[in-house]
Amino acid sequence: MSGSGERPIVIGAGPGGLAVAWTLKEAGLNPLVLDRENVACSSWYTYYPSLRMNSWRRLSSMPGMRLSAEYGPWPMRNDFINYMKKYIEVLDADIRHGTEVHRVDRDGDRWVVRTSIGDLRAKDVVVATGLHRKPFVPDWPGLDEFEGEFVHARSYTVPDPFVGKDVLVVGVGPTGIDIAIEVARAGASRVRLSVRHTPVLFKLSPITSLLSQAIKHGPMPHWLVNRISLTMHKMQWGDLTQYGLATPTEGTMAGTARSGHSYGSIDRGLIPAVREGAVEIVRGVQGFDKKAVLLDGQTNIKPDVVISATGQRPDMEGLLGHLGVLSQPGGRPVVFGGDVAPHAPGLYFQGYRLPPGQLPDMAVDARAIARSITGTRRIDLTRVLRSR
Repeated sequence: MSGSGERPIVIGAGPGGLAVAWTLKEAGLNPLVLDRENVACSSWYTYYPSLRMNSWRRLSSMPGMRLSAEYGPWPMRNDFINYMKKYIEVLDADIRHGTEVHRVDRDGDRWVVRTSIGDLRAKDVVVATGLHRKPFVPDWPGLDEFEGEFVHARSYTVPDPFVGKDVLVVGVGPTGIDIAIEVARAGASRVRLSVRHTPVLFKLSPITSLLSQAIKHGPMPHWLVNRISLTMHKMQWGDLTQYGLATPTEGTMAGTARSGHSYGSIDRGLIPAVREGAVEIVRGVQGFDKKAVLLDGQTNIKPDVVISATGQRPDMEGLLGHLGVLSQPGGRPVVFGGDVAPHAPGLYFQGYRLPPGQLPDMAVDARAIARSITGTRRIDLTRVLRSR
């Protein structure tokens, strides 16, 4: 439990860090929030404008303030940004923008957070820099000599630059699916989606969101989760092999354990687009050769543009790699939420749960972190009621 008057430090002023700041203030503490950018929730401003949340609005509110029904069941990027502006205003946290955190060290019974404004000491530190901090590109042979256009999906905003072009999107996560469909609808001459392992695909529905939360926060064994997810995929889509999508052989938990990142996607129009021929499925990328992209099975294609929707990584090795609290693959923390590693008391992680539900999980884990730090369930009811 934090000592009287001692301030916990929260690293990161994204939704996860702000959720923790709210629950700590409810419990009577005054956390110090550090963020390297000059605006809170900075990542959301850089996402493509057509981004729509995968989690149902009713499950995606931050602690203490509900997402307005005016945003509909699946809020857009700008809806969430507007919501967070109000959230930040009501929260009224001590946020130090433009503060780079270089490293976290242990010194006796305290943590030393080494920052661009000097060293700060605290008994409790919450790391909330996010799963998606650094774009990830596989080490593809020949990529440096590729003569076509290559962009990471993190830089994608609108489809206009790709109209009339032959586009290859690599990766069948939610972002890859969104981009492939949007570029095809906008008028690309050809759109292909590279898929190495067919993930479990779910239809966007409140039931899917509810089931996802029940699975992650309930006692259901992983083998049963895998079986249910594979059954749901088969029931929803049937046999898609004629379109190049093999039947998944791994359930969501097995695929996540193998890959180190979320294994499963919400389909928001991919299957209809594939069936109509608007998006073509091709095999996984093996490498590059000047103008050509080499696919598994020794097939060569020559797209004008390659959009790499291959995900992002937490990128915390420099910050925490020396503490033995990160796992491989992916560099995620070994614990999250209200749990701490035995050799790192008072060091918490927010926003790193897999499979990620992101917003619903952040609310659950923020409350768990606050309970662990304060050792109490006491909340400031005045603040809670004022935010309604």
